[in-house]
Amino acid sequence: MAKELLLRLSEAGPDAPDFEDRFIELRDIVLLHAQREERYEFPHLRHTTDARTRERMADAVRVAEMVAPTRPHPGVESASANLLLLLLLGPGLAMVDRIRDAIRDALRDARPA
Repeated sequence: MAKELLLRLSEAGPDAPDFEDRFIELRDIVLLHAQREERYEFPHLRHTTDARTRERMADAVRVAEMVAPTRPHPGVESASANLLLLLLLGPGLAMVDRIRDAIRDALRDARPA
């Protein structure tokens, strides 16, 4: 759901009439997700894993972030689909996303103030 909202926000842009409502909806989804992680998932991991395992998990997340796409790609919400996307398409999508981000930023920086 968050990926779909991000995509709609990105495509419509900040001037869209429902941008603020969609942005608030996205904020609420992200905050709920973070709250669940903090309350349930992270305490569970702290109680069921040792420090070395958590360090390896953190390393794996950092590596995944380096090759992960920077834009939402709806349709890969399940864990297995996300893993498949990351392993098969992640580096390519990440490169395309980063090029698009660089172009967007360059165009934004080139606009007169």
